[in-house]
Amino acid sequence: MGNVAIGVGRRRRRWPEVEERLTQPRRLLRQLSDVDSGRLRRLIRSGDLAPCFDAAEDDAGLNEDCPICFYFYPSLNRSKCCGKGICTECFLQLMPSKSSKVVHCPFCKTASYAVEYRGNRAKREKKLDQQKEQNTSESKKKIQSKSQIADELVQP
Repeated sequence: MGNVAIGVGRRRRRWPEVEERLTQPRRLLRQLSDVDSGRLRRLIRSGDLAPCFDAAEDDAGLNEDCPICFYFYPSLNRSKCCGKGICTECFLQLMPSKSSKVVHCPFCKTASYAVEYRGNRAKREKKLDQQKEQNTSESKKKIQSKSQIADELVQP
């Protein structure tokens, strides 16, 4: 009696141990002088940011491609605003330097861009994304064909 367990009820995500080489960016296009490498390492090891995975040029079963650099990865960070994926190295290059202002989401243009790492996406999530993309492309095709038919009807 009287003893209180501190931290009970708070569950911190437990991610598998990250190799040291995956805590350092290797493909940056511009030198990021204001990146705190210690903070970056802590964010990756705590599971708040995706590791700097080795990039693959083709989908070798990795299934997640960064829409900015077009490389494939085992998993990506997710934009908090729209849920789009982005690799850690592209995210670092988008983040503002100390002298610049707020960064907008490169996908939906929401102000105050931020990401979170959820780990590997479940097969169900990937399938839903594929279905959305397929539905979108089918809708675009229908609109194009209706537009072509309308154009043909208008022309003498």
